[in-house]
Amino acid sequence: MTKGSLGLAGLAVVGSVVLALFVLGEGREPPAPSVAEVLRPAPGPSRKSPTLYCEFYNFVGRSPKVGFAFAISDQDERPVFAQVSQFEMDGSRADFGEGVPRPIWAFDDAQVPATLTSPDGAIVINLYAYDRTKSDGAWFEAGLRSVQYLNLDGKCRQGAA
Repeated sequence: MTKGSLGLAGLAVVGSVVLALFVLGEGREPPAPSVAEVLRPAPGPSRKSPTLYCEFYNFVGRSPKVGFAFAISDQDERPVFAQVSQFEMDGSRADFGEGVPRPIWAFDDAQVPATLTSPDGAIVINLYAYDRTKSDGAWFEAGLRSVQYLNLDGKCRQGAA
């Protein structure tokens, strides 16, 4: 064999290995993200409306079990809470928007604590010391009430999107 044909054979082998690795890698799932990555709200288009992010903890170890992110808009002087995403400790995530309608949660601030209730009524988030005029990102106490997640303690913070 000549040097030229050896070079072509070498390139063919390397190309075959790269192609095989690519094909084999397609069936693999990416590594599971950390809980902190999962519970971070997804980046979205920049807008000036406020957001609300809440996370709730399991009973052992105080690690996050579930998180909710909301976009807040005003309608007739009342805030409207549209769910942007939901994050689970196991790494699963549900994102709403861009073809998937955002669930609108009912907001009730007529009593203390203020509450957010899911559209199906299965989940209630109690917002203790919630002040919708502040968007400084300070955490405040919250509680989750549901059959699926049981009663969990947590915290929320409001910020600007």
